[in-house]
Amino acid sequence: MAVYKDKQSGKYYFYLKIYQQNGKVRQVKRRGFDSSREAKKAEAIFLADLEFEEENGENPTFEFVAEEYMAWYKKRRKESSYSKISGIINNNLIPLFGNKKLKQIRVRDITRFQDKLIDQYAPSHVKKIHTVMSAIFNFAIKQEYTKENPAKIAGNVDLEEEKHINFWTLDEFKEFIQHVDDFLYYVLFMTLYYSGMRKGELLALTWADIDFENNTISINKTSYNRNITTPKTKQSVRTILMPKHVMRLLSQLKAQNNPKISYVVFGEFHDHVSTTNLDRRFARYVTASEVKKIRLHDFRHSHATYLINRGYIPALIAKRLGHSVATTLNIYSHLYPSTEQEAINQMEDDFKQAKILEFKRES
Repeated sequence: MAVYKDKQSGKYYFYLKIYQQNGKVRQVKRRGFDSSREAKKAEAIFLADLEFEEENGENPTFEFVAEEYMAWYKKRRKESSYSKISGIINNNLIPLFGNKKLKQIRVRDITRFQDKLIDQYAPSHVKKIHTVMSAIFNFAIKQEYTKENPAKIAGNVDLEEEKHINFWTLDEFKEFIQHVDDFLYYVLFMTLYYSGMRKGELLALTWADIDFENNTISINKTSYNRNITTPKTKQSVRTILMPKHVMRLLSQLKAQNNPKISYVVFGEFHDHVSTTNLDRRFARYVTASEVKKIRLHDFRHSHATYLINRGYIPALIAKRLGHSVATTLNIYSHLYPSTEQEAINQMEDDFKQAKILEFKRES
């Protein structure tokens, strides 16, 4: 066991001879280290992994562990979360690392992988991919496939994201809603805009969730691929007040269909309108109204922006959206019009209005 310096490249490498039980000698050489210290550390890690492999007889591929992780995740998380995670693993991680032995993936491999991702995706998605990879290594450690998480050592990418959200102003929404020619969809879009609900929460609503006496809607479930599940987070379970004009529309829709309280609000009997039909209708109405294109999810941003522009505090907006206050501020803080200078100006105005005399030092 020894560390050497390559005279041509100036880099360091370690070289090992491993005597196996069958009498053969296995030679191991790893190159490309910037210092003798790095080479010695890599050698120590290699030997530790080798010892671990000999004791446990296992050194699976990354793909093997990733598939085990997905099976574990699927039984413990919501279907929507599993769909996103499995997509990242199958589309981004397995194609590059799938055939590699888990213990052969080094920190520098992770760093190089990040460099490629930065050229392809937005910072938020790069960070998400790295987080998933790190989670797989943490899972592998718990399952005793390895002892180290190179993704954690490499660290997530340190990139600032430009905060940008897409939304409709009230005038844009009014222009859009004038072109909705189906009463059910008219009520649906009005409810979505004035509630800030997620699409899945809206589609999961039953008439039992609508309280006409108190003008409230209770949000306690969500729909994903027509499966009704619990909401996204604990904060997502909430009851929100609604404007009377929206509640009148809901009342008219109910009177039109005379449904049971267990029936869905936007659909027939227990089946809500399909997301495919909803997306198709939405696209048609957007085109007809000639307003800028947004996603259905951007109705949440539109609702938040509507409240922000009217000066409502983050705690109220967070409650209506089913967020924590911290999440609300993280997403929407840049939309608040107040600046530090405006705050100082207000302090100065308060001082003047109070007619407080400046302190006069006695001579």
